Amino acid sequence: MLLLFLLTLFNAQANSCPEGTYSIQNHPRQAYYKNDGTHVSSTTVSSYCRHYRDDGLLKEQFLLEKPKKWPHPKEKFKECLKEKQKIVSKILKSIPKILTNIGKLEIYCAQKSEVSNNPATCAPEKKIIVLYDSSFNMNTKKIIIHELAHLLWSRLSDKEKQSYFDVSKWRKFDNIYIYNRASFSAPDGKNGPEEDFANNIEYYFTKPINFKRGFPQIDSWIKKILGDNK
Repeated sequence: MLLLFLLTLFNAQANSCPEGTYSIQNHPRQAYYKNDGTHVSSTTVSSYCRHYRDDGLLKEQFLLEKPKKWPHPKEKFKECLKEKQKIVSKILKSIPKILTNIGKLEIYCAQKSEVSNNPATCAPEKKIIVLYDSSFNMNTKKIIIHELAHLLWSRLSDKEKQSYFDVSKWRKFDNIYIYNRASFSAPDGKNGPEEDFANNIEYYFTKPINFKRGFPQIDSWIKKILGDNK
């Protein structure tokens, strides 16, 4: 499930980016020294469009303390034990690169979500995934794919999102998304197009035959988006 993670660091306005790219909003950069000793002054990095497959190889980092500005203060975070870290790392290596070539990924472990029946959540703009205890008693790979799909959604261009709305029969009226189809890969897909997208990516990889049979047009759209990166 996607949580709205408030980021005061970035501007509210996003770039309109071409297909295959996503917006990086302007943000301050601290001064630093290069390896050769050259000093680079602090500045404000201008907004630009980045290809969503160009963030480099995955570098997962398991962290202990609660993320800053986390919207659920009652949630109790804890250390991701070595055994759980090994499970997650093994799963990440088995997932297609279209979902994992995102550079640095922060992973946290917590006891229980404030949201009922929620095994995990994410903050796409910060590349954060939080795994609750229950996620390790379920199909953990399926859960991680779902959260990574939310990250992928945040990196699709406006044109790609619109094409998804069209094929999955979502329409926008007065800033409210309304669906016009009878069935969903998971019931909470009715909550909005992003959750629907994450569910469909999840089932595309974990139950491909059933998904293709039930949602052939969406299946074809996902194949086109993934290209050779499945």
